[in-house]
Amino acid sequence: MFCNIPRMLGMPLLAAALIQLPARGQDASLRLGQLREFSYLATYGTLAELQKLKPQVGQWPQRDQAAYYSILSKVTRSSDRALSLQAVAEEERIGHQLDDETIIANSLLDRSYLYSALEDREAASKSLDMARQLADQTSDFALQAKVILTVGQDEIRRGNGRKGLELIDSAVALADKSGQPIAQFMALRARAYALNGLAGGSQEALRSIDVLKAKAALIPLDGPMIRARYAEWEIAESAGQVARARDALNDVVAWLQKHHMDEDVPELQVTLADMSLKSQDYREALSLSRESKQAALATGNTEMAEISQFNEGIALIYLGQLDLGREAIEAVNIEMMDADALSEYARALEYVGLKELALQVYARARRKALDATSAQTQLQKKEREDEELLRRKDENSKDLRNRSKLRLAWSVAAGLAAAALLALALLYRKLRAANVRLKNSDLRTE
Repeated sequence: MFCNIPRMLGMPLLAAALIQLPARGQDASLRLGQLREFSYLATYGTLAELQKLKPQVGQWPQRDQAAYYSILSKVTRSSDRALSLQAVAEEERIGHQLDDETIIANSLLDRSYLYSALEDREAASKSLDMARQLADQTSDFALQAKVILTVGQDEIRRGNGRKGLELIDSAVALADKSGQPIAQFMALRARAYALNGLAGGSQEALRSIDVLKAKAALIPLDGPMIRARYAEWEIAESAGQVARARDALNDVVAWLQKHHMDEDVPELQVTLADMSLKSQDYREALSLSRESKQAALATGNTEMAEISQFNEGIALIYLGQLDLGREAIEAVNIEMMDADALSEYARALEYVGLKELALQVYARARRKALDATSAQTQLQKKEREDEELLRRKDENSKDLRNRSKLRLAWSVAAGLAAAALLALALLYRKLRAANVRLKNSDLRTE
């Protein structure tokens, strides 16, 4: 409602959440498998754990080393792209050293993800195509499923929803052939999101969530189940099933709090408060807003604290406490609120009969919406200009390379010509010497 709250669970992972990991002396493959699962829920905590393991990595089997660098690339993709690229390069190097096409294909897939994060679409597509070609040459169905899944998601991003879903269905079949529960879970989760993105597909997407949760229940890790609930929240909310969405999100928040992953909890609680406002459960919205404000202040998240206070003010107005509500709202930085938030404020004012003030806030909301549209237009223009600049730069680079090749060709030709002249000169000198010897010989004969 207020801003695009990041829907990702990339919060620091505290020690209490890591006690499920095996001890250092145990099998590295198992440890890495659990770390990969944690990486979807706690990016920075996983990175911290990987850094602790770094001194041991050289003693592991090379395939485990490759898996380590794959996870490292994943968790540094946004925060340290240079390190992410180094990790991918190391993963690929190990693959070539072992002559293992599975590892090489996975490294190319990781490279594709990184280039996508860098918004280098051409390089991402090239790496993805190479990964697909290599994966098809292996008998690793889980890897093939992962690659086809990525190809399908790429098609969806390009606006080809139906084609993307067909590819994801193929990935589901491959994951089933692999017999690996995590691969099956990932494919089913992608299918649920793909269905939700199609017109009229929300109900089938919700049914697929039930299948996803059943699969997650069979996996001896709690990460998949909470990720299934996370998907259920997003898909149920987009389908208008607020109660189901709120129930799923409550489970996600409770799980995060249980594992002491508190950094993003205030943002999710703000979303819960939004849902309560939309369903006109104003007392629940007030309670959640105060709870999220307290949690945000505890973690130093002043932006979420202000948004929570804004929500608190809206709830108070609807509950008839007009002065307290307006006081709460006017105390925050109103400029940080988006058009939707201002419209909600205007509706609350209109609800209690303050028509004139509501009209003023509506006008402010319209201006905010226009500013946002203008900013988006400028951003798209800048992106197009940057793409054109990169294209020209690439063309100039190619032109410079061609000129360099031409200069090299001329240098080689000149060198060859000089060598030919030198050879000719030497031949001429030899001929002259022969003529002199012949002339001297003739003179002696005479």
